[in-house]
Amino acid sequence: MVVGEFTEQADLVVIGGGPGGYSAAIRASQLGRSVTLVERGDIGGVCLNVGCIPSKALIELSNRFHELDGLAKRGVVTEDAHIDPIALSQTVTGSVERLTLGVRQLLKAADVEIVEGEASFVGPNEVRIRAAHETSRIKFKDCILATGSSPRELDGFAVDHQRVLDSTDLLFSPVVRRDLIVIGGGYIGIELGSAHARLGTKVTILEMAPEILMGVEPEIQRTLRGVLKQMGVEVHTGIAVKGFKVAGDAVVVEIQNGNDSEEIRAGSVAVMVGRVPNLGPDLGLGEAGVTIGADQRVIVDEQMRTANPHVFAIGDIVPGPMLAHKAYYEAKVAAEVAAGHAAGNDATVIPAVIFAEPEVASAGLGEQEARTRHGDNVVVARFPYRANGRAIVLGAAVGEVKLIALKDSKRLLGVHIVGADASNLISEAALAIELGATIDDLALTIHPHPTLSEMYPEAAEVAQGLPTHIIMQRG
Repeated sequence: MVVGEFTEQADLVVIGGGPGGYSAAIRASQLGRSVTLVERGDIGGVCLNVGCIPSKALIELSNRFHELDGLAKRGVVTEDAHIDPIALSQTVTGSVERLTLGVRQLLKAADVEIVEGEASFVGPNEVRIRAAHETSRIKFKDCILATGSSPRELDGFAVDHQRVLDSTDLLFSPVVRRDLIVIGGGYIGIELGSAHARLGTKVTILEMAPEILMGVEPEIQRTLRGVLKQMGVEVHTGIAVKGFKVAGDAVVVEIQNGNDSEEIRAGSVAVMVGRVPNLGPDLGLGEAGVTIGADQRVIVDEQMRTANPHVFAIGDIVPGPMLAHKAYYEAKVAAEVAAGHAAGNDATVIPAVIFAEPEVASAGLGEQEARTRHGDNVVVARFPYRANGRAIVLGAAVGEVKLIALKDSKRLLGVHIVGADASNLISEAALAIELGATIDDLALTIHPHPTLSEMYPEAAEVAQGLPTHIIMQRG
């Protein structure tokens, strides 16, 4: 039973305690604002509790287990290697608990007041907070909206956490499944599907689009398709998922490819078909004077202000990729502006990473977009992992580094990597593009040997037509 309702005054209210929300709260407090953070669930949001962190913990463990086969072939004999599902689940959970505690300590140290409950606007400078046993109101001077996103639902596949699963089930359920159908060939489906395949599950991925990971470079798609096939993962693209039925201890999913229908059977099916911003009617954006665009995201300016100059919006609910590091960046912009500082969102690139096998990372323009913008004034250069000494030593010879630049000025436009440690390698590319570096800058920068990072100057030399460690066809 909800009892009572009272009104409080607040300086700056942050709605949502995910990566964007807690970062904004900490930065605003550091800059002198008195901050109240409202969170309806767990501090850390989806990313920390059921997304980025636990998924990467599981992926890392599955990689280590999968590497044992390769080690045996290279002279390191491992006997009786097996998965302990309970210990595996505890390790993933432990990673989350450690970081969640750390975030709470950071908020406490910053004197951020945490209010548990669900916020909704009741006016341009007031929110109602619904908690378990009471309702309160907060009048604010400024507000930063960071409500994040939720998994997109698929008609006919209501998640019951037994036969029809979501990503959280795949992260924390202490069991190694015999077989699994994954609906969705985007980054979440590929990451978690391949992780479970490495743990020994027979995985089938179903994707409606003509290819997995739509938006990444075609060469990367082909590389991943080949690796998934070697891992025993079956991939169906360009298909429609019509529905499912339970048959004994199995789930039977009906798919249609053109005029052909097929049934695929597994013990369970996981639905991972993207995410949608948390901007439901209960949030009361109309009451706040906040406007939503045609893309169903909040319209903001370069200072992250909404149509209401005292309400900012950041993260998954504003245009751009739904990435935690984008939310971190936007959070600091909004907090600094709210604190009276001259700040703005002027990022040239937002790097993206897919923790597949092998990893995928990109920054800047893709080849097709570069050619659309600049026509023939584009040069593309590639350097393969198989020609890099460190990659060979690691037993990670699959992949390549791809550079895209302007032909006349040689200014770097984009970098795309598929291969081991791409997630760490891409940061150098993001910095280079932000600084306006050229192909010549990369070629002349001395990189340590033997490292994977040497592939940057090697690829730059390919763009110059002067490669050292690969043979180019002439003429």
